[in-house]
Amino acid sequence: MSTEPIAETPAPPAPSLAGHRDFRLLWIGETTNRVGINITTVAMPLVAVVTLNASTLAVSVLAAVPWLPWLLIGLPAGAWVDRMRRRPLMLVCNASSVVLLASVPVAAWLGVLTMTQLLVVGLLNGLAAVFFGISYKVYLPSIVDRGLLQQANARLQGSESVAQVAGLGGGGLLAQAFGAVSGLLVNACTFVVSALCLFGIRSREKMPEPPPSAPRCAARWARACATPRTTRTCGC
Repeated sequence: MSTEPIAETPAPPAPSLAGHRDFRLLWIGETTNRVGINITTVAMPLVAVVTLNASTLAVSVLAAVPWLPWLLIGLPAGAWVDRMRRRPLMLVCNASSVVLLASVPVAAWLGVLTMTQLLVVGLLNGLAAVFFGISYKVYLPSIVDRGLLQQANARLQGSESVAQVAGLGGGGLLAQAFGAVSGLLVNACTFVVSALCLFGIRSREKMPEPPPSAPRCAARWARACATPRTTRTCGC
């Protein structure tokens, strides 16, 4: 009596990000945003030196200002992002960077550019970078399945490293090709591209859930307000 070999069932193909449209758009949007931020790191001090003849101390302060938001609100910003919709927040960050960077060449052409404006632009642009950098990482699970998260995170982290090198080198190239001031206007286009990519994502983002303690605190406040003033106590 002969026995025929049992045909093995082929294993299902491993999940892949190939053809994942929304992730591609997020990937490109994140990369161009990071490139723009790193170009700004180089371009802003060049504007201060070339246009305003800034001192060494002033240039050093200008180079450090964009990092202040990471030190001051880096931790609480994560909690704030958890309570917001991430894609609209990233779009606001990109739009803010476009307006801030475009204001520098406009002020220079009108002859009203000051070191104070450069410091404010650097600080606010750093603030936008903080919220964008946190938001895209939290937003990723909204468009990518759990089984693809590790692969997606690896690609985003890799592109962030490449963007850092490309941005730092690109800042000098833009200044040489277009001038220090006009280079910032060209740099603003990277944030426009990032915003367009994010705008094209089709996946719908769910509204963030409130913190677990919020309903309990609200109920306690309601009960406390209904009690006589002499016995009223509130707290979570």
